[in-house]
Amino acid sequence: MNAVVQSLDFCRVSLLRLTLKPKFLRTLYRQTHTRLAVGMLLTTVCILPLALLRPELLLAFGPMIFGYPHLIASYRFTPEFKSYGLFLLMTALAITLHVSKFGAPLPFGVWQIVVATLTLLIVRRGQWWAILVCAGLVKLAWMEPLMFVGGSLLLHNWVAFFYWIKVCRTKARRQVALLATLLFLGIHVLVIGGSLDGWIPLIDGQVQFAGNNQNTAWMLASWSNEAVVWYRFLVLYVFGLSVHYFVWLRAIPESRKVSEHPSSFRLIAQDLQASIGKRAFIFTLCLCAGGMILWLLSMPMGAQVYFEIAILHGSLELMFLLPTKKKY
Repeated sequence: MNAVVQSLDFCRVSLLRLTLKPKFLRTLYRQTHTRLAVGMLLTTVCILPLALLRPELLLAFGPMIFGYPHLIASYRFTPEFKSYGLFLLMTALAITLHVSKFGAPLPFGVWQIVVATLTLLIVRRGQWWAILVCAGLVKLAWMEPLMFVGGSLLLHNWVAFFYWIKVCRTKARRQVALLATLLFLGIHVLVIGGSLDGWIPLIDGQVQFAGNNQNTAWMLASWSNEAVVWYRFLVLYVFGLSVHYFVWLRAIPESRKVSEHPSSFRLIAQDLQASIGKRAFIFTLCLCAGGMILWLLSMPMGAQVYFEIAILHGSLELMFLLPTKKKY
């Protein structure tokens, strides 16, 4: 592990020495808020064209590379969710419910919401009104399962921005988080409004979907019969998915820090090990490596396993956004 971290840090230092030769770039990199602002802009500039032209690449390789690390980051930085053992237990419970005779007949999303609510009630003792929120979400999933799944996948990408704004330690960092959220919103408005349709690949005037992406696109906008609308929502989903990896893995950890210095891979590994323990740290690395290997050996199976866990993590993020019970 130390050898891997040292190699990553060596590549990181070499890249920084190459790119930060101009003084103004060093000035931007020195402060957390300017560093994150540039990172958000570069991520948007790189990801948006790919989302428009080749969304299947982002949908396949984005989760495979960043998926499991971002799951761990989101659980670590979700307020109050500090028990990694509880996370593992609830994940196992959710998967068991889903594949059992009891859970399998339920509409998609119901079991994730119930387990997420149970987790919230364990962590926040006495906040029983969360059951009302759970009941409302379950009813929505039961009555409109397709629209619920599509909406959940799209809205889940926004949750990271809410946490980013919330955890910022300085005014400058919060301003960057707010501007990043507005940029994210602006991209959504442009895509939904059709302003970027000129980038959509067409053959004989017909929208072209690669692989099984048409099924995913239809699920995201099942209320429409127009292929171009399906494609717009596919673009929004893969764009948001890729950007929210940046937010969880870089923006939120950096915004929570007291110092302005960027974290090396060695410090990130040490912080993770200190927060969840050495054994859990090794177990986490094995899980991430196993998930990536499974994805490489069988992409459909690897994607199914990952997204089953990811849907639970999205439900947990949403539930923990609920305000805490006031203490008098």
